[in-house]
Amino acid sequence: MNKFQCVNNKTVPIHRSWIKQGVIGTVAAVGLGALSILPAHAQDKTIVWGKKLEATLLDPATSILASSWELLHVVYDGLTDTDENMEAIPGLAESWEVSADGTQYVFKLRQGIKFSNGRDVTPDDVIGSLQRMMDPKTGSFFRLQLGNVKSMSSSDSRTVTIELDEPYAPLLTALSSSMTSILPMKEINEGSLDLQKDTLGTGPFMVQSHAMGDEWVLVRNPYYYKPGLPKADKLIVRIMPSDQALIAGLRSGDVHVAQFDSSPDAKMLLQTLDNVEIVQNQQSNMYWLVVNAVKEDSPFTNQLVRQAVALSIDRKQIANMLGGAQPSTAFAPMFNACDANQLDIFERDVKRAKALLKEAGVGKLTLDMPNVPGAVNDAMYAVLQKNFADIGITVNIENMDEGTWVSKVWVDNPMSVDLTGLWYAGYSDAIMVPLWLNPNKAGFTGGYQIDDAEMNAAVDGLRGLAGDDPKRPDALQNVCNMIHTQANHIPLVTRQETMAYRSDLIDASGIKHIDGYANNLADVETYTLH
Repeated sequence: MNKFQCVNNKTVPIHRSWIKQGVIGTVAAVGLGALSILPAHAQDKTIVWGKKLEATLLDPATSILASSWELLHVVYDGLTDTDENMEAIPGLAESWEVSADGTQYVFKLRQGIKFSNGRDVTPDDVIGSLQRMMDPKTGSFFRLQLGNVKSMSSSDSRTVTIELDEPYAPLLTALSSSMTSILPMKEINEGSLDLQKDTLGTGPFMVQSHAMGDEWVLVRNPYYYKPGLPKADKLIVRIMPSDQALIAGLRSGDVHVAQFDSSPDAKMLLQTLDNVEIVQNQQSNMYWLVVNAVKEDSPFTNQLVRQAVALSIDRKQIANMLGGAQPSTAFAPMFNACDANQLDIFERDVKRAKALLKEAGVGKLTLDMPNVPGAVNDAMYAVLQKNFADIGITVNIENMDEGTWVSKVWVDNPMSVDLTGLWYAGYSDAIMVPLWLNPNKAGFTGGYQIDDAEMNAAVDGLRGLAGDDPKRPDALQNVCNMIHTQANHIPLVTRQETMAYRSDLIDASGIKHIDGYANNLADVETYTLH
């Protein structure tokens, strides 16, 4: 068996009804918040985090919004964590052993770990949390991302064993996601904890109060398992939707750490400030264009039309507009899993795109594309609109709020628009995102993604390959080729997140890391106020 040890805390299918119930209401409830003047917090060891979007979905298993994952990472822990290179390191499990065939994982829990209410974490909490997440009745979109789990068991008060039907390379890093957080199952089962409203975890901070659309106040978890951490006593999360408010907060020192999400202008604006460290972490998250290939009267039921649209796209121009983004194949560049030179449908080719439309017997097209206004979407859609016009396709951009967009794209079946841009988290392994291209398993993509048995089988074949399997590179390239040729999900560019902190007020160097799970405040427990 391969063994990984930690010593002294140092490393040695979503259904549309679920989305409708869990997202539409909460999206509508997100307030814009007001920027308040904050007192200096260095004296009482309080960190102030300026966050663009409210966290509205608090159940780790069912939350589908990265804006919620960001907060959940601070309150909860998983069996594993990831280091700055997105490699698995111990979390609530201090060590693990993996069988030679990659189908059995034996985790040893840390001694004496507790939830923030003081109750000991037990194997029942671990197994119950993961079983709950994988139960179709729970409605977790992430339930298939642990591989094909055959069984889970415990042999004593500190040992948990996970048995798989076949190897699954991303298991260890998938267990670090907020979706696989270890929850207090005793309190959940007895009804004393409502995860839709409240939180109770093992993370460095616990929620003290929350004013919707304004701020969260979190305080130190006295039972946190890492000795001497967190270094701060309090974490205040201010909901500050505008770049201008975040910039003003950093300039005045009222905000220590600011999160600009994927704002294309953030880096340029931040360069005018003194004592501000700008962090643009490498990301596996990506923007995609999805076209409606399942609606009977949609022109995109014709693969030639889909390929024509794909060939019209200028990824380099989109990347330049978004600042720091990279053109991407179906697998994020950081995975080195797909050679673009081997793809038939990738580089912009207007002449060929027009020829494909002619072959399809399609003349002038006018299409509707919904947009949730914002700096990134507006810039990206402007490029796409011009690209499509170059091949004779007119796209009308319809601005709407996020709740309406979710309803049209992820609730309506088939989706009630022709095409749209969106982004998916890229997670920790190239084989994870292609699962969303199987509508039978993903569920939430069924309103626009065709059911392709050949591609589904190829994606399923990826999931059984260990990380060092010699067949894996060719299998990944094959799936990448199929995705680009199908041209239903059309990859665009990476999603570049920008964070910044006042380096004269706080040491937040742990924030620098490779990410695919929206853990934007990584290692927050180590941040030190000067």
